[in-house]
Amino acid sequence: MLEKLSKRIASEIKKADPEGPGSVEVLTYAIGIKLNWYSGLILTILFGWIVGEVLNSLLAFFSFVVLRKFSGGLHFKSLTVCAIFSAALFATIPLIHLGHDGTMLLTAISAVIVLYVAPRKSMDLNPSRLDPYLKWISLAIVLINFIIQSPVIALSFAAQSILLLPRKGGECE
Repeated sequence: MLEKLSKRIASEIKKADPEGPGSVEVLTYAIGIKLNWYSGLILTILFGWIVGEVLNSLLAFFSFVVLRKFSGGLHFKSLTVCAIFSAALFATIPLIHLGHDGTMLLTAISAVIVLYVAPRKSMDLNPSRLDPYLKWISLAIVLINFIIQSPVIALSFAAQSILLLPRKGGECE
């Protein structure tokens, strides 16, 4: 659904300005990324409201997004599935109760995964001068939760860390 919408928008942009920068494919990709992000945010707010945890759902969303920006990771093949699944995950995370020890353990496990696997190159990570530091930036982001000690952030980082692990087959790519 989001793919079709982004293609339709890109085609209309190209029709309105045929000489404009970027091909339909490039525009479709860029628009799709934005639509996915905003759809995920809106659905996270909606699902968070349904479960009575809007602020913590948004905390899960933004902590995940920040770590993912620097660590990369696997993607769903469908932007629509990604937005719906992610929003459901972010709204569910605040409902999981971790004690202090669970929060610290999950943060430590995420830190180890990030240390050994990040960054996992993906379309989210464009080549830049930050490349040599992505692992260390990702690790620093995770380690901050040892100070904050948020179970929501620990679970969000754990979910993102799992997406760094290598896979064979499956729905992600």
